[in-house]
Amino acid sequence: MISPKSLMKIATTASVVAMTVSVAVVPAYAMQDIAIEDAPSSFAATVDDAQNSSNSMPDNPNATLPETVSENISDDSTVVSENLAVTPEGDVQNIETGETVTDAQLVGTQSQQPDPLAKTDGESFIPVSASDVKDAVEQPVKQSAEQSSLKGGSTVRLTKFESNEYGAHWGTHNGTKAFFDYRNNLFVQQAKGVIDVSSWQGDVDWAKAKADGVEGAIIRLGYGWGNYADAKAQRNINECKRLGIPFGIYWYSYAYDANCARAEGNDVAAKLRQMGVSPNDLKYPVYYDLEKWTWAGHTPPTNPNVYSGMADAWYGALQSAGYKNLGVYSYTSYLQGPLKHADIYAKTTWVAQYGARMGFDSFPTNSRGWQYTSSGKVDGISGNVDMNAFGVKAYADKNNSNNATSYEVKGDMGVEWRSIGAEKSVIGKPIANEVCDWTQGRVNCYQNFENGAISWTPSTDAHYTTGTIRKEWARRNYEHGVLGYPIEDEKKLLNDWKYQRFQNGDIWSHGTKESRIVLYNLRDSFYKNGGYSSLGGPVADEESMGRGWWRQRFQYGDVWSKDGTDHRFVIKFDLRDSWNQHRGFSWLGAPVANEENMGNGYWRQRCENGDVWTRNGASEKYIVMLNLRKEYYAKGGFSKLGGPVSEERNLGSIWRQDFQKGSIYAH
Repeated sequence: MISPKSLMKIATTASVVAMTVSVAVVPAYAMQDIAIEDAPSSFAATVDDAQNSSNSMPDNPNATLPETVSENISDDSTVVSENLAVTPEGDVQNIETGETVTDAQLVGTQSQQPDPLAKTDGESFIPVSASDVKDAVEQPVKQSAEQSSLKGGSTVRLTKFESNEYGAHWGTHNGTKAFFDYRNNLFVQQAKGVIDVSSWQGDVDWAKAKADGVEGAIIRLGYGWGNYADAKAQRNINECKRLGIPFGIYWYSYAYDANCARAEGNDVAAKLRQMGVSPNDLKYPVYYDLEKWTWAGHTPPTNPNVYSGMADAWYGALQSAGYKNLGVYSYTSYLQGPLKHADIYAKTTWVAQYGARMGFDSFPTNSRGWQYTSSGKVDGISGNVDMNAFGVKAYADKNNSNNATSYEVKGDMGVEWRSIGAEKSVIGKPIANEVCDWTQGRVNCYQNFENGAISWTPSTDAHYTTGTIRKEWARRNYEHGVLGYPIEDEKKLLNDWKYQRFQNGDIWSHGTKESRIVLYNLRDSFYKNGGYSSLGGPVADEESMGRGWWRQRFQYGDVWSKDGTDHRFVIKFDLRDSWNQHRGFSWLGAPVANEENMGNGYWRQRCENGDVWTRNGASEKYIVMLNLRKEYYAKGGFSKLGGPVSEERNLGSIWRQDFQKGSIYAH
């Protein structure tokens, strides 16, 4: 995780005005609904002063600034703890001395990832740029008088599940427990106080923690791939089960590509099964913890598209194992940088921000979590622990099935949704507001629903995706992959086949488990040669045959295309069997024409190196190759000689093949 710490919170009274003078502690449930306009300006000023404290690291109010920053620390380095910075090349340096750190427990080895919390002794820390830390250190005025108190004499005190250092706080809304930012903007209602834990918290006395107000837990299961599980994961899981504490899981990622992420996902699934955690045990998601990691000899990704592919691969591994309740966790600055991708945002439901307000505003679902402090204090835990507010933004009435419709489905996406049946459609009700990117050249919107999503662009219009087809699209990296955006809605065919057309290809599904894609020229060839009514559905993925030729196998024939040409042919039924029987592409090459009905029971298909023949269905199969084919056509072909009645024969210095009306000889 961004690493656990001790919970400093500005305790609040039922009257917010009192915060400008002194800060007292009251139970969260005792607070009343507070309108935004009721908050005095002096409270906002107090919070602003606290955030500008010159003694704290940027974004980390409980981490102390170093006295100096070594001139060897470049501005583009990243500070990852109170004492350490990482260069863009991945080298770890001491902030004050600039010396390179090589301790394997902190930085790992080429083949072994370190425990990500070792750099901070288990304390949470949000990575920040070295230039921001330098600016904070070099401030000419050290407001030392304000380092121990806030403006107007207000003080910061330790409390339980009350607020964070900057004034984000608990209260009530709609008669339920709620969490607000420092200006009383609602973050979540129907809220729960949740902690996240790892082996760094030691043996938690979960009974005491529950009695002290802990209403849920996110448990670290491990990190990277090929490593042991967190040393306390099994105990924490067992105790939460025993005491009825709702829990979820998080896994810290060291992946740098989709293959690594898939390995991490498989590792998570294996360890969950090993620890006896079924999908039904998880009341909170299994979270993929994506942060800027430090690992000797390796550098983390910086491209959002790479991260999107990683998240999809990790999701795929967990979903294949039956774990569907998934999410992404990160911190705001990283989400606004390397993770700034619509598909990442569509998965992100838990965010760390140790400030006065939540800076991430693209939560894709009604439910969400804010890790608002790293310095919590809870009975039963020795030391500090991360604290979180989990809940829903819009009130969720569990007895009202129409609750999800509080999200508006607008414009063309609304037209699409209503046209397919709205709430009663295959995708169900909306579970989040639309997310749009209005950047010139990539304008698009999407909106998530219970069982799918609707995607829109100006050129493709709005279309839904769901089920097996959507899973295949996700596996292919959604619109960022080879397929692009959907251009038509899903269509149902006979025998449980479905397909959906995308910009650069089609996705086909058969039942609920089998799916294939048909791309580019092969798609053109498929439709040119009769499509589903003639060829059936795809039964294999495309194959590069060599020399620019591509093939894809369908139920009743093979579809062929050649790069840079208009060659679009199929080999069907018995002719395909004859072609395969006679050594296929390696001997005959690719088809250069479609099948021909020659009459008298004969069918012919011309290929690069010879012709494939059948007669009377599957009973007779022949080929006419190379010079024999050349001589056959020179002698008048089918009209003069009829079809073949034997295979070619080697007579020593010459080859012979017999036809209905004669024989052909060739060297």
